[in-house]
Amino acid sequence: MLGIYLTCGYPNLSTTKKALRILDDKGVDLIELGVPFSDPLADGPVIQKASFQALQNGVNLNTIFNLVAELQNEGCNANEKKGLNNIILFSYFNPLFNYGFDRLIEKCLETKIRGVLIADLPIEEAQELSKKFKAAGLDLILLVAVTSSNARIEKISELSEPWIYLVSRTGVTGSQEDIKKLEQKTTNYDERLKEIIQTIKAKSKKKIGLGFGIDSKAKVEHALELGADMAIIGSKTVKLLEDASLKDFAAFLDELL
Repeated sequence: MLGIYLTCGYPNLSTTKKALRILDDKGVDLIELGVPFSDPLADGPVIQKASFQALQNGVNLNTIFNLVAELQNEGCNANEKKGLNNIILFSYFNPLFNYGFDRLIEKCLETKIRGVLIADLPIEEAQELSKKFKAAGLDLILLVAVTSSNARIEKISELSEPWIYLVSRTGVTGSQEDIKKLEQKTTNYDERLKEIIQTIKAKSKKKIGLGFGIDSKAKVEHALELGADMAIIGSKTVKLLEDASLKDFAAFLDELL
C-alpha cells in the first residue's frame, strides 16, 4: 500500500486541488492532507516551507474541509477505500485544539474525511481523545518512533486506530543523512524496524504505515519488505509540487504504482 502526503494550499490551493484529483484518479491507497501550522516540529525544511507558504495563502481547516467537499461532490474513485475516499488530516495538536475537537469531528463526518494523525500528541494525553474519535467512528493515528520502548509501543498500539504510523528513523522529515542510512540498509537499523513491526503486530494485529525518508520506489519496496503494510511519502511529493509541476508529480506516482 502507498500513502502520499501533501501540504494543503502549497504552492497554492489550485495546485493542491489538481494534485488531489491525480491521487484519486490513480487510486492511491491513502492521502495525508497536511494542515498548515506555524511550528511543524517534526518536519524538515521542505514541509516547513510549504506550511509557511500555505499559511500565507490563507489556508486553514475550513479551507481544507471546503476543498475536500468540493472535490467529493465532483466525484471520487469507485473504490471506497482509495483516493479521496481515504483522506486523513496530518496535523499538530494546536490547530485542532483551537478549532475545537467536537467541531472537527463534525466536519470530518460531513466531508467523509477518515480522521486525523496528530504528530505531537503524546500517549499521556491521547486516551480521552482516542475514545472521542472511536465513538464517532473516526480514525486517530499516533506515531511510534524507533527509539520508543516496548512498553510505550504497546500503549500507543492500544490507542492508535485503525493503524499506526512508524517513524522510520530519528530526525525530521526529508533528512538526507537518514535517507542514506535507509538506502544502505544498515543491518542494525533494519533489525530495529523489524522488531518494532513484529512487536506491534503481535500485540495489536494493527496495520503499520512506515514514513519519513521514503522518496523512491526502491525505498517503498524496502519498507514493505521490512513488514510494513504501507509506505508513506511526504517531502518528495511536496517538493515536486513546489513549481506547480503536476506533470512530474503524476510521472513520479506512475513510477511507484
